Amino acid sequence: MLKIGVAITDISPKLGVQLAGYPHCLRPNEGVHDPLYVSCMFIDNGTKKVAIVAGDIFWYSKEFVRTLRSRFDFDILCTCSHTHCAPWIGKRHEFEYNEGVRTDEEYEAFMLESITRIVKEASENTFEGEIGTYVGHCGAEQGVGGNRRERGGLADPSVNLIVARDTDKKIRGILLNYSLHPTYLHADNCLASADYPGYIRRYLSFAVPDAIFMFAQGTSGNQSSRYHRVAQDFEEACRAGTTLGVAIYNCLDKVEYKSDMEIKLDSIEIDLPQREWLDEKEAYDRMVYFQERFKSLADADYITYRNAELDMFGVEDYYGMLKEAQNGYVDPNLPFEIQTVVLGDTAIVGLQGELFVEFGLAIKADSPYKNTYVFCLSNGSIPGYIYTPDAVDDGGYEVGNSLFTPDAGSVIVKTTTELLNK
Repeated sequence: MLKIGVAITDISPKLGVQLAGYPHCLRPNEGVHDPLYVSCMFIDNGTKKVAIVAGDIFWYSKEFVRTLRSRFDFDILCTCSHTHCAPWIGKRHEFEYNEGVRTDEEYEAFMLESITRIVKEASENTFEGEIGTYVGHCGAEQGVGGNRRERGGLADPSVNLIVARDTDKKIRGILLNYSLHPTYLHADNCLASADYPGYIRRYLSFAVPDAIFMFAQGTSGNQSSRYHRVAQDFEEACRAGTTLGVAIYNCLDKVEYKSDMEIKLDSIEIDLPQREWLDEKEAYDRMVYFQERFKSLADADYITYRNAELDMFGVEDYYGMLKEAQNGYVDPNLPFEIQTVVLGDTAIVGLQGELFVEFGLAIKADSPYKNTYVFCLSNGSIPGYIYTPDAVDDGGYEVGNSLFTPDAGSVIVKTTTELLNK
């Protein structure tokens, strides 16, 4: 019989702590609209133990995760929702510091102690139980999700579930892995919020009151609600979150549980190919062009305006990273970690940073397991996105924002597939 533990704690920030998520935009927290939480699910099959941590935060730094892991003698996968209304964790780029971006060291220390406490609580207060998995569906047909670079483009509407229940058949924990940026709220919001995952939690707190809810972001580098929302506000976040909550609830009676299962754990760090930089003047002139272009579109329609804003952010970040590279800067979140946690016939892949959905789908297609869930923004951030070669011609924020070449994604897929097939 499996031993399982679950724990949850509030990690809402104090007033004034800067909220992460939108580049070149300072957003001191003005209050808590809905609480931020971090949760843990601990699983022990008698031979191997693993803790999965999922938080309502933007991302973790590699140093943060390294410190957390050093406090325990079992494997930890640290993932998050990627809400754009939570504080920064870890050091930022020099050009961001020059703009006034600050990581709150007191909050980061509070986060570290909070996660340490719930991992300890979950691992020391276990119950005998079962773990079940199921893959449902919720996507464009339900008005949720979609490709943010192309209307009707490739998406992954999979509702990937891991459910823990005790010997009384009472559900104690629900983990959702879903590929959709939590950007129903934009940069004008200065209230801490879990965005749409918070509304999933609210729905399930009524539908399944004894269960904690955890959210693990999927390969959502090019996935957002851009073409499926009517506004960027709490009402839309509520609509999406509630819709997903209903989809989860409707899956629960289809979950297949096991009271014992093999647990396989592995991890590897790899170097990813990094891009060659443009001439500094060429990069600067390009940045000025996109800044002026954005200003000229002030009266354009919403989609055109937002796309132009993202294009501008991308070239601004590119220029900032170019200057860092000239000064010999090495990002502390590298090399890139790939972690695998196999629970019976379900594989979990934890990847750093933000990857386009194509790579998550490729990993799933090549996996030898019945179900494969890909958690992004896990165990550390990275400098920019992992994008496809096809995206290069179209440019845009994700391409401009990245330190890596278009080949980086295929390296990740190949290495992950090899790890899963060991």
